[in-house]
Amino acid sequence: MTANDEPATGTTTARLLTEQIAGLQDLLRHANLPGNLEGLLAHHILGERKLTFAWNVDPLTAQWLSENEHRLAHAHGLAVLGYGLSAFPSALAHTARQHLAAGLPHLMRKSPFQTDGVTFVNDPSQIVGLALAVNAAHDEVPQARGWLADILQDARLQPATLLLELFQEHARHLVNATPRFKAGIRDIDDPVDLAGLHWLATSAKSLTVKDPDDLRLLQGKVLTAIALGQPGHISAFRAALMLEAATQIVTASVDELILSRNHVGVLLSRFEDAMRQWRHDGDDLDNPIRWPITSEREVQNIIWIMLRPVFDDLVDEETLRKRGHSTYRADFGVPSLGLLIEVKYARKAADFKTFEKEIYEDYIAYLSGNGPYRKMAVFIYDESVSVQEHGTTRNALLDLPDITDVIIACRPSHVPAPTRTRRGLRPSA
Repeated sequence: MTANDEPATGTTTARLLTEQIAGLQDLLRHANLPGNLEGLLAHHILGERKLTFAWNVDPLTAQWLSENEHRLAHAHGLAVLGYGLSAFPSALAHTARQHLAAGLPHLMRKSPFQTDGVTFVNDPSQIVGLALAVNAAHDEVPQARGWLADILQDARLQPATLLLELFQEHARHLVNATPRFKAGIRDIDDPVDLAGLHWLATSAKSLTVKDPDDLRLLQGKVLTAIALGQPGHISAFRAALMLEAATQIVTASVDELILSRNHVGVLLSRFEDAMRQWRHDGDDLDNPIRWPITSEREVQNIIWIMLRPVFDDLVDEETLRKRGHSTYRADFGVPSLGLLIEVKYARKAADFKTFEKEIYEDYIAYLSGNGPYRKMAVFIYDESVSVQEHGTTRNALLDLPDITDVIIACRPSHVPAPTRTRRGLRPSA
């Protein structure tokens, strides 16, 4: 490649995204005014994310409340107070709640389903702000949350756009109403809709995307749509959705971007090296420290310490779907990778043959209709140091198409095998 050649695709994409992010921030400035509903929704979407300007949307000031007192009996004014109370600590919070206590009952007496469609349920800024408002005023108007939840569940609620439906779903989440939206990621191409879906599933936590492949697909579509799109003069909250999605994906940690199932195997394969620092002092010390390893549970503890700093969503004792009369529980799960991890503790050479049968049975149950989990890794701690069995067991299990790794680690030589008595186990001195 010469100096005049086109840069690599990754560099080009990064440059385009940087330009788009700068342009999206400029669009936010037009709504960055005290009490501006679109600006407040944009602030709600972006939270504390650093921008090239300081937010100036806080309505809980003496001046704003005084100049806008006439608005506080209406849905849009009450929504503004909801945003203000949820995001901006203020000495005037008590006054704002008093306005909510007076205005919400008046709003609750009106029908939200007007024939002309001009109503707060059809305005993203208002429906989210009112969800925040009924939460903020729950002590003063406890029935308001149930009132709004009922509206959000009403069959007459028929959003005209996908974006409005996304914000209505977020409002349901805020008031603990039953979710209604069902994501169809593969059918969405509009950049703002994609960004809204990404925000709901990641930052807002209002929507669950169970399949990690779907989330990766969504992230790819969002980045492509934003990098190659021309947003034009869109509203502030639409710009905020795109900005949040682009910034979150681009600034994601390296782990989130490149970690795969193979990394689990790589880390577990270093178990033996890591055990070099496992404490089992000799008798030459006044107060020897000896960390016993006598059962599968201790091995699970070590694996948790190894994996948890790398995989944020590591789950221990993941309970899986019941099959017939049996309930199954995997030792570990990493939902983002769709991976289960099964741990075994071998005390004698004959255990390896038993493990092959047990893992085959678990394999079928674990990977049949259990949410995101499609693959399985196996870790065996060999107290007996029966290395002659390792290859046979490893090869037998790796023949199963959805087992990604089989790692077998021997007991380190400085940790004696537990002494077994009739009453149980006793760590060797």
